[in-house]
Amino acid sequence: MNDKVRPINKSIEKWNINKKRGSLSEAVRESSIDFKDSNQGIEVLAFAAAIRALGLSNRDLQPRKLSNYIRSGYLQIQIICSVILFQFRGDPGVSRDDLYDSVCDVFPATTFANFRKVLATGVDSEIFVRDKDPKDSRRTLYRISEEMMHPLTNYFTNVVKDFDGLFSSVFDGALSQDDINNLESYIITRTSIRPRKTIDNK
Repeated sequence: MNDKVRPINKSIEKWNINKKRGSLSEAVRESSIDFKDSNQGIEVLAFAAAIRALGLSNRDLQPRKLSNYIRSGYLQIQIICSVILFQFRGDPGVSRDDLYDSVCDVFPATTFANFRKVLATGVDSEIFVRDKDPKDSRRTLYRISEEMMHPLTNYFTNVVKDFDGLFSSVFDGALSQDDINNLESYIITRTSIRPRKTIDNK
């Protein structure tokens, strides 16, 4: 495992894996999010994990003032993705403290006051639902609103479905299509996920 990821995952108790590895379909079924089908669940999980990974790339960025500036624009989507990932563990929701710890693993300089403000805005906007923990009435849990799953899925899938068109529109005719294709090829090559080596147990 990557040295950067190991302490991050270890620092959050709820990230610990307490069960044997299962399939993606099992993860979707056992999630506390009510997906319409397995495909929707897999799409949401893939992009929630990808966005968190993008955030982790900023964790040790220097100078710190640059990292903090980048963080300010990513906080909302990181909170959303952290809640989704907690619910993929099968948890009914996530406490504010655990959610804050999760966000700080990605953006260590996040102040609790700013985090709390952004989270409260998410509740007011009905992106998150706030419930009492069934195991501890003194504890409040946050989960993704059912009404938000469809628009979130659309947001995630549209990025990929029309990435070519979106990428080209950024340049608005300033580059030739060949140059744009070269840029796309560079991104695809640099960000390609290589197959992991399997361990031969024989």
